[in-house]
Amino acid sequence: MSQHAAITTIAKDAVDHLELALSYIEWFDSLSHAINCSLKEGSPQHAERLASVVQHLASDYRIALDSDVKSLNEELNTLDPRQ
Repeated sequence: MSQHAAITTIAKDAVDHLELALSYIEWFDSLSHAINCSLKEGSPQHAERLASVVQHLASDYRIALDSDVKSLNEELNTLDPRQ
């Protein structure tokens, strides 16, 4: 694969990861809305469970993003002749 094709593939992968990040942000927004509604309705147990879900999703996604960033950087570094 040419260097140009490899860079294009890496860029497309990065865009895919950003699109997924937007989805996660939308999910977090909806979950935070549900938490606020639960608190306003006097259902702190539901709010606590929803907050726990948010923490779990955020933690898992942070680990996945960290791995993706490292992987994309490694791919780019293999193409950089200055390294």
